[in-house]
Amino acid sequence: MTRALLAITAAALVLAPSVAAQRRVAIVSSGNEQAIAAGKTILSRPFGAQLVDRLSVIGSYPAGRVTYHLVRGDAAGQCPSRFVVVATGTGAAPEASEPFGTCAGQARAAATRTGFVVTMPATAQGGPPVRFGWDSGKMRLLDAMPAAVVAEADGAPGYAARQAATCRTPTSADPGTQAAVVEEFTRDYPGDFRTQSTLNRTDIPADELRATVTGLACLARWPGAETVVPEAATPLFASKRHGEAAFRTIQVIARDPNSDANLRAAVRAFGAEMLYRVDRREPL
Repeated sequence: MTRALLAITAAALVLAPSVAAQRRVAIVSSGNEQAIAAGKTILSRPFGAQLVDRLSVIGSYPAGRVTYHLVRGDAAGQCPSRFVVVATGTGAAPEASEPFGTCAGQARAAATRTGFVVTMPATAQGGPPVRFGWDSGKMRLLDAMPAAVVAEADGAPGYAARQAATCRTPTSADPGTQAAVVEEFTRDYPGDFRTQSTLNRTDIPADELRATVTGLACLARWPGAETVVPEAATPLFASKRHGEAAFRTIQVIARDPNSDANLRAAVRAFGAEMLYRVDRREPL
């Protein structure tokens, strides 16, 4: 902890004032409304025509020279929360995305080498996780689709995460694609899932856990992923908070007669590997 604090302090000291200012945004008053202050720039009405009662800075996420700031706007009504992302340090004026989100108030954000991603429940009431990614000044939906099964209270469709009905076979992709998929997994696997200490502080809804376990099991069959994926998954299955639930999820999918046979085979094999890696000997 002491080393970490010293490193943070040292990093703060070497930042030039102009750079440090770019790493922060604040909520300020602009007339009768709230606005976002990014350095000397004031972003008024960041939610445009959408009325919001209160703005909150959820967090700031440095990624090289650029820092992404996640800001939530709360309002009464059927859609209580929306978000915008402000990018600073781009060499130009601060850039704000259009409002986005699923009306859910909870969101988790992460900056990686490939960009900035925000994850949130599919609706204001909950549901499976969906992701939005920064793309040329906009937050685009990455891996979800409209789904009536998670419809909002007013009947409008919410979003559902894309979950595999079966596993895509490695032979369906050429070697270059196979290598790219494994590289992308290695780069973008969530940081919150990489150590037991962070996992023990991280909430993982049941739907997100099932989607994660399914994706890990399917990818583990790909050339080049046989060791990479189980190693990345070991903290999840070994964690005191989520390990039992992860193994139960394996069992549920493996024994579900409505699951595709290929998917059931993949999770059984993956479950056996994880039992070995965390030194658990209970049979599936």
